[in-house]
Amino acid sequence: MDKFIRVDMTSKEVKIGECPEKYAGIAGRALTSNFVADEVKPTCHPLGKNNKLIFAPGFLSGTNAANSGRLSCGAKSPLTGGIKESNTGAAPLVKRWPEWASKHLRSREFQQRTSFSSSMSRQMV
Repeated sequence: MDKFIRVDMTSKEVKIGECPEKYAGIAGRALTSNFVADEVKPTCHPLGKNNKLIFAPGFLSGTNAANSGRLSCGAKSPLTGGIKESNTGAAPLVKRWPEWASKHLRSREFQQRTSFSSSMSRQMV
């Protein structure tokens, strides 16, 4: 991660710059938390104009590593007033879902497991 993109939603101004030295070597949750701690005043209102919403890719985003397409979003939380983070991403399996589904969802083991679970849920009702 070598670029920072800052968007001012009030003026609609976009600035693209180099990654500050203090953020070099961190990504994802660590980056969002450090950024909020450094740049958002503890007294600012979580839904106010001084809070910042940070999107940060994980270290391995953009590589072929399994489950590496992760993105963290962080800000000051309106619920707790602390720093909160959420993340999202997809596994590479999504690209091969039809192939995987046709192989595994028709397997005897899968059908036995699902019929067992559904029979158990019927018995519990």
